[in-house]
Amino acid sequence: MIKGARKQMIVIRMGSNRYFDEAYFVLSEDAQRKKYKSTDILSEANRILSEVAPELSPSCNQRKRTWLLLGAGGLCGFILSLIGMLLLL
Repeated sequence: MIKGARKQMIVIRMGSNRYFDEAYFVLSEDAQRKKYKSTDILSEANRILSEVAPELSPSCNQRKRTWLLLGAGGLCGFILSLIGMLLLL
């Protein structure tokens, strides 16, 4: 056992990921001394996770889904507008 050693760690739970349950990040001595905001540290941890395994990152899937839904909504709106214009003529 090492006396006087103290490390701070962040645990990110993946939830419904089929490969990983949790990711552990041990803070550097510099990060512990400078007292960075927890939101900055968490965003950096999420950035690292998305770089290492982008297919496992929920943000990547959410962006694709958002653009797909936006495109589908725009297409439906265009078709409904076209039908409305044809009915008025």
